[in-house]
Amino acid sequence: TFSMDIPTKAIKILSYKNDVVLDPFAGSGTSLVAAEILDRRWLGIELSPNYAEIARGRVQHFVDEKQKVKVEEVN
Repeated sequence: TFSMDIPTKAIKILSYKNDVVLDPFAGSGTSLVAAEILDRRWLGIELSPNYAEIARGRVQHFVDEKQKVKVEEVN
């Protein structure tokens, strides 16, 4: 894994909100999490079932947290 800072900076510089970020080597999902936090759509590809599951869990956690914040803002 690597620092969230690296993909966050790259995604901010190279894309706009609602753009699609493709990570063909998703690994543990760091760049996918960065894309989710920055309001980008994302697509991750990972051959290893173990890493794919880790990435899925990490991203889902941030999706769930983002949804909680949106619900709290509405209430």
